[in-house]
Amino acid sequence: MDFVKRMTCYLIVVTVASTLLLEVFDYERYILGWVWGCAINLLYLLILGLWVYKLRHKELRTIEKATKLGTLIRITLVAIGTLLAVYLFENFPFVPYMLGLMLWRPLTIYERIRYNQADSPNVI
Repeated sequence: MDFVKRMTCYLIVVTVASTLLLEVFDYERYILGWVWGCAINLLYLLILGLWVYKLRHKELRTIEKATKLGTLIRITLVAIGTLLAVYLFENFPFVPYMLGLMLWRPLTIYERIRYNQADSPNVI
């Protein structure tokens, strides 16, 4: 659960900072796609946090099945977000949208490095 909280904080900070930088450097046309992609990630983290909280005392097999279903939920969430973007916005900036969606990966790598340096016996 702490992992989800930290990732949510990282995502919010990076999203706000990057949005401000896009504004300062006069790249407003990319802000919608960036924020839309990051919002999909934030929504996924909210769902993941609720999922982890619900499964915290379950058996390993139940958690394994729930993880597979969680992957399906993430793919569905991205598909719905993409379809909504196509239908709601004209000339939607898809490159920043995809970068916003992929922001999850560098943040998890950062968290893994930070975690490994702490020499904690727990595993993410």
